[in-house]
Amino acid sequence: MQHLSTNRRLVFERSLAANGFTRTSLRAEGGEPIIGEAPTAVTPIASFIHLSDLHVCDAKSPARVEFLDRFADPDYETRAQFEYVGTYRPQEFLTLQVVEAMVQAANAIEAGPLLGGAIDGVLITGDVIDNGQANELEWYKTLMDGGRVSSASGDTEVVEAAHGSHPNFTDDHYYKPDAPETDRAGEKWGMPQVNGLAQVAQEEFFATGLAHPWFAIHGNHDALLQGTVRPTEELQEFVVGDQKLNGVKGDADLMQVFEPFQEVGPASYPDPSLLTTITVTPDENRRFVEMSDWVNIHQDCGHDHGLSSGTSVAYWTRDFGQLRVIALDTVNEWGGWQGCLDRTQFVWLRELLKNSTDKYVVLTSHHPMQDLFNPFKPEGVAEPALTAEVAELLGGYRNIVAWVSGHVHDHNISFAKSAKGDWGFWQIRTGSHMDWPQQSRVIEFGKTEDGRIVIGTQVFDHAGSDVFTLAQAGETTDELLTDVLHLAGISRIIAANDWQRFEGGNSLEVLEGTPADRNAWLWLADPLA
Repeated sequence: MQHLSTNRRLVFERSLAANGFTRTSLRAEGGEPIIGEAPTAVTPIASFIHLSDLHVCDAKSPARVEFLDRFADPDYETRAQFEYVGTYRPQEFLTLQVVEAMVQAANAIEAGPLLGGAIDGVLITGDVIDNGQANELEWYKTLMDGGRVSSASGDTEVVEAAHGSHPNFTDDHYYKPDAPETDRAGEKWGMPQVNGLAQVAQEEFFATGLAHPWFAIHGNHDALLQGTVRPTEELQEFVVGDQKLNGVKGDADLMQVFEPFQEVGPASYPDPSLLTTITVTPDENRRFVEMSDWVNIHQDCGHDHGLSSGTSVAYWTRDFGQLRVIALDTVNEWGGWQGCLDRTQFVWLRELLKNSTDKYVVLTSHHPMQDLFNPFKPEGVAEPALTAEVAELLGGYRNIVAWVSGHVHDHNISFAKSAKGDWGFWQIRTGSHMDWPQQSRVIEFGKTEDGRIVIGTQVFDHAGSDVFTLAQAGETTDELLTDVLHLAGISRIIAANDWQRFEGGNSLEVLEGTPADRNAWLWLADPLA
């Protein structure tokens, strides 16, 4: 058994700056060990690469609300009230480069590193885009298929965004790579000054494209604004228009501003009378996608998801030999960032499980099972299925071996017991491309001669350059800035210095998980033996 060549351990080290604020540096170590009992004789069943939460982002979009995020900054008096908001990351303008670096790393994996079986496909568990926009969806598809791609929108020559130096964007609450290190982000948190980064981040590059078959699952950011709000005609006009939301009015009640954003629907944008706007370049390509848009590009991606073109159904199933993948659409289309299963889909799942008892079953979705607690629906729509009902259904099937998901942006592995407690399945979550540690994982399934199922899982880094010291020293050259992998490496050091991630429930330590959440051997009795 060998480690992935890219599975070096990225270690962050904290230091206290002279001004009393925490800063983070990174260093690379050798690969981590695999936690748990290793098999001695095993036959591979299926092997997958798991990517999640790509968040391909139009950072210049008029309909983003990044200005709300500052109320959770560690030096804000509202930090305790809003521990985490999640509408802004300082590295969000580099998402295309990070995805490209992850694609290159995934392509280098020709077989499962633990069991040696061929890679059957790449499972992409949702939030492939950030704000439900058509231009983001087009960029994502190009990154998956290969071809020329750029994150430029609106004025393609000017960076009309929070990280740019455009005269309309003088707010120092954002990371501005072209600004002097005396700005707020540089002075307090040591964010690197990389002159020219804002501009080159939106320049065109050639995307490699995934070499493996890839299969995507629908996420809340793929359908809802900021992953939360159902598009309306008014918001549709706004996102393609020339006014960008950029702040909260000084006399606005913060509770009125935040109250409409809910993890459980209904959800809406704040009252426009509470917010300020600035003028930007409009772009029709920013229109919000419909479900048929999302389904169609995955129906036409060169391999069969089991999706029907032109429909509003994004759940599917596919067999890989003796293993059946059942992909669920856990997005509550009516609003709220947490999930559920609509009643029609739940009936489909119930019938499918009845007809899958001769297969090893792997469920996959964007939301993990415990986050299916969003019951909101309009009058006249059937009640959705939530965690308890789904768990009760799954508890009747010993042949379910795993549930693979994302959404939480962390590495996490747990065991879901049946109601009787005598069997269950493994729940495997993988972190986000957007946040630290910007890793994905390989998940391999095998069976042993002694009547057991083993799941081997190992995380790997994207192919971004190790530019940690270089970027912090401000020594990035023009030549290096033309290298997509160098830009992905810069994104990683920025993510490690996201000033809202230094402590609390969304810290870097929580996102990267424990050693057993990253590389592990997981065991079950063979339900088909």
